[in-house]
Amino acid sequence: MLVLDQAQRLPGPALEFLRGLWDHPDTDTALVLAGSGSERALRRVPALASRVLTWELVPRLGRPEVATVMAAFHPLWEDVTEDDVAWVDEHVGHGDFRTWAKLTSHLTAETYGRSRAVVDRRMLERACARLMGPL
Repeated sequence: MLVLDQAQRLPGPALEFLRGLWDHPDTDTALVLAGSGSERALRRVPALASRVLTWELVPRLGRPEVATVMAAFHPLWEDVTEDDVAWVDEHVGHGDFRTWAKLTSHLTAETYGRSRAVVDRRMLERACARLMGPL
């Protein structure tokens, strides 16, 4: 399986290469092309677009899903209270997984070297400020 994010930014020759990879008889590959607008990019290469099995829209995470998904994504979120997760989602997360991944990166850097650091509201505020400026 080959997963490419931001597929809408791939130039035509790269998309043609992927079509060739897909068509090669010795290749047993699944391509997952992700990114807002990637369907328009693929349509520039009709030979590749015609091979799409399905188009999927991945919506933003709903409020009830965020805590569960983030706890499954990274253990750092397992002990964060649901109220704190809701606060982060309301202020900066907005159900956008990419934003949540960035927050996770900031929090991981802040807790690096600490054994079982607890992520509290103050730490969350600092991480959010790094992304969005002061709250």
